[in-house]
Amino acid sequence: MSEDRFEIDLNRREFVAASSALTGVALAGCTGGDGGDGGDGGDGGGGDGGDGGGSTATEAEQQATDAQAQGQTVRLNVGLNSGVWNLDPALWSDESSSTVGSLIYDEVIELTTDEQLQAGLVEEVPEMDPDGPHFDYTLREGLKFHNGDDVTAEDFKYSVDWILNPDNNSPIRSRIPFVTETETVGDRTLRMHLEKPFATLNWWLTRGLEAIVPEGSRGQVEQGKGPSGFATEITTDASGVGTGAFQFVEWQSESHVLLEAFDDYWMDDAPVADEIRFEIIPEASTQLADLRSGNINLINKVPPKDFESLQNRPNITAEAKPGSLTEVLYVNLMDSGDNPMANVNNRRAVLFGIDAEEILDEIFYGQGVAQKGPWYPDSEWTSPRLKEMDMFDPEKARAELEKAGNPDGFEMEILATKGSWFKDEAIIIQNQLSNIGIDASVTAVEKSTLFNQVYGTTDWHAAMEDWANAIPVATYWLDAGFADNNHNHNNWHHPADDLSDPYEASGPPAPESASGDFSNGHEWFVSRLREAQAAADEQTQKEIVWELEEYIVDNAIQIDIAYVNTLQAWASSVEGYEFGTFVDEFRFAGVDN
Repeated sequence: MSEDRFEIDLNRREFVAASSALTGVALAGCTGGDGGDGGDGGDGGGGDGGDGGGSTATEAEQQATDAQAQGQTVRLNVGLNSGVWNLDPALWSDESSSTVGSLIYDEVIELTTDEQLQAGLVEEVPEMDPDGPHFDYTLREGLKFHNGDDVTAEDFKYSVDWILNPDNNSPIRSRIPFVTETETVGDRTLRMHLEKPFATLNWWLTRGLEAIVPEGSRGQVEQGKGPSGFATEITTDASGVGTGAFQFVEWQSESHVLLEAFDDYWMDDAPVADEIRFEIIPEASTQLADLRSGNINLINKVPPKDFESLQNRPNITAEAKPGSLTEVLYVNLMDSGDNPMANVNNRRAVLFGIDAEEILDEIFYGQGVAQKGPWYPDSEWTSPRLKEMDMFDPEKARAELEKAGNPDGFEMEILATKGSWFKDEAIIIQNQLSNIGIDASVTAVEKSTLFNQVYGTTDWHAAMEDWANAIPVATYWLDAGFADNNHNHNNWHHPADDLSDPYEASGPPAPESASGDFSNGHEWFVSRLREAQAAADEQTQKEIVWELEEYIVDNAIQIDIAYVNTLQAWASSVEGYEFGTFVDEFRFAGVDN
């Protein structure tokens, strides 16, 4: 660690006798497996897990206590590969904003690194009351905002209602589904009324309600920068409005965000560090150099090609976990006259012509797993039929070309985002498809250009990108990736002739076995998914999920390639840091001085 990262300063926190009573948070047991199953069934309970359990102080906590007792500021320096856009938790939709914001704010219900639910700002993870139906969420006693004000049920209600109000254009509104009304019950309880039973709401809230903010703190919604396109009074300055382990100090765009420990945090054994400074370092090579030199302590996105060398490097810890990032070739379903991807047999030819294992080996150095449709391949929530299917099958691909009426292949264009690995993936796919007669050209463009074309026009064939799952719930992913109108990345929601109504469905018809009057496949898909979400029986949920996954693959709605492992590395002086497939946990991380 370089000397400039440890500053001798007056101790800003009182560490008296309380330091010896630090306790660890008791997390629920590990689910095991790949991180993709479990969660769709049951009521989303699993204990509150948030009160601690009487365990002894961790090594990181004791080291931090010793350093702070000597008047030293314990700062954890973290490298981010992209800039922060929005500090309003109801408006962020990018990973960097969420990573920083997760320390400024607390979730009502938390997702742990081992994929369990635990109580955050509430006393316990509630079960759904079928009478109504509704959920009751009771706030912990003594919660404080960073400005010192008490957290109230009125603040809770304001935070939920603001997201649900369509006039506010919150990109996460769809992550609080089926909630029709909220009401305060007593001094600390918020009741969420549902239009129908929805047993997995607690799971959704881990990404749909990532904070409670003071009533009225957002002010008016305005046009803003970043993926959401909107801003409020807390978009760039979150001073005083959080409840999290760290409070906002400063944000210098494209440079850094500095957070400082919150003394009145409700969890006794957190935070451990005095400060966390997020350094925005887009270049992976610079991040790696800064980690090796000690200028930063931790990076949460290690390039696959560098992972093994970091594992073999002294004084650095490098770990891999199953990832939530899926590599996807999006295909345009719209029949715009000259789009070969509007033909389902052409799409299926592309699907069967792509060798995911080669992409994993060449681009990701084996760090990942080839997909069998849109969910984790070894999960019990993945269709048994898809598990047995050979996704790479050149003979099937050629047979599909015959059915499409172009046995000698066709021409298509693949858009790919500049930078990272997208162009390299697209070139490998280009070479693979040439073996079955498909002539694919690759055009590399800026990310904003790619999404403008994909979301706003019919003038494209296929696009190489990736997308991140948020929680280990298959019905959530099917909703966010295929039913949520905010993510119209395959023109499945568009009408057949133009883009006048971007949310009207088009694309493949409903299956012949569909029961009901459906004008298109997307309408059927959403209806069937809602049945799964409302089902109380886990096996019923699974069978519907399998049916929907098979429909996506059979019609090649999109071409899911591989889940890429999450690769992270940190200095060996960092103690107490944990990460999982869906969660990074910084609250208990400290640095050995």
